[in-house]
Formats: sequence, structure tokens, C-alpha cells
Amino acid sequence: MPEEMNRTKKDLADALRQLLAKKPLDQIRVREVTELCGIRRQSFYYHFTDVSQLFDWAMEQERACLPARQENCLTWQQAAADLLAYTAENRAFYLAILENRGRAGLRKVLDGAVENFLKPALTYYLERSGTPPDPAAEQARFLWWRTMLLSLLEDWLEGDLCQPPEEVIALLERDLRDGLAGAAWKNLARRGTIE
Repeated sequence: MPEEMNRTKKDLADALRQLLAKKPLDQIRVREVTELCGIRRQSFYYHFTDVSQLFDWAMEQERACLPARQENCLTWQQAAADLLAYTAENRAFYLAILENRGRAGLRKVLDGAVENFLKPALTYYLERSGTPPDPAAEQARFLWWRTMLLSLLEDWLEGDLCQPPEEVIALLERDLRDGLAGAAWKNLARRGTIE
């Protein structure tokens, strides 16, 4: 895609985000978006048919960029904290996703970022516990944790979860470690080390 075309679309998406902080998606008009970013209406219609299509494009861009944000995170805790902080900073946009595209839309945007840090974290804790590989159990565990984290992010966005990111991460880590301790104990019993 030519650079100029990409910049125009990004400017339109940025203007949409600003407007979402003030009003619901269904009340935003093309004229408002174009006036805010100084683009003619014809340019808008060259790229998008309506505000809803612009919103969908912005969601796809978000889905693509979230995992890249985590590349500099050294631990899963840093990646999770970054995701919580970023969604808090962009709460209006993420609430608009939830309100207009539902849980499925929110999951579609956040899934890649959650998977990026969750799979390595679960693998690390399983290896530390001495649990033998079991792909079916690992997949089930991953799906459970992913569902829990996505629900947590939804509650975070809606304001039902009031703890700061550090406390949420500490609770998640405690639960993972408790699972590690239980798995290690189970593995010791299986090997006959304890009775």
C-alpha cells in the first residue's frame, strides 16, 4: 500500500479514536472524522464506505500491532502489564469494540497479544514443575487461561476490576505458581518420592 494512502487511513483512524472518547460509534459521522483530521470527505470515501468500515480497519490494525508491542518485554509479567496499561490508555476504543463487536470482536483483537505471553509462561511453569509433556492437557490449560485473561481484560475495561496492573499481575503469578507447586507435588507422588 502506498505510504500516502496508509498515512491517510491512519489519520482517519486516529481521528475516530479521538471521537470515540467523546461519543458512541453510532453517533460519529464522516464529516466529524474528516474535519478533525483535515481531510476532505472524498478522501474518506476513497478508502472507506462508512465510519463502521473505518472502525473495522482500525481494529485490524490494532490486532496486528499489539504483539509487536511485546517484543521488548523480557517476561510474561512485563507483557501482561504492558497490555493492561495499553488497554487502559485506550479504554474508549476498546469499550467501543466491546459495545459494537461484542466479546468476539474484543477477543479477535486481543487474542494474539494474550497468546504471545501466555503460551511461553505456561510452558515455563510446566517445565519447572517437572510435568511430562501432554499436548492435549497443555492445550486445554492454555484455552482455560486465555478465556480467563480475556474475561479479566473485559472486566478491566468495564471498570469492574479496580486493581492496578501490578496487583493483577501479582495475582496471576500467584495462581500460576500455586499450580506449579501442585503439579510438582503430584509429580513427586507419581515418582514415589513422597507418600
